[in-house]
Amino acid sequence: MRRVSYLVCGLVIMLVVANPAYAYLDPGTGSMILQIILGGLAGVLIGWKFFWHRIKEFLGWDKKTEEG
Repeated sequence: MRRVSYLVCGLVIMLVVANPAYAYLDPGTGSMILQIILGGLAGVLIGWKFFWHRIKEFLGWDKKTEEG
């Protein structure tokens, strides 16, 4: 508990004392951020597809036909 309070106090101090960065964001930065968001979304969706397939298989909802 004490560790968390030190972390919160440190974070508050860093936010209060922070100086402005005056950073420049070029036009390519927007497309890079968009690619990161879309790639992350695609990764989450594919991960969910595999996870959902395992759930369906566990519950017996998978409609695979046995050949033989």
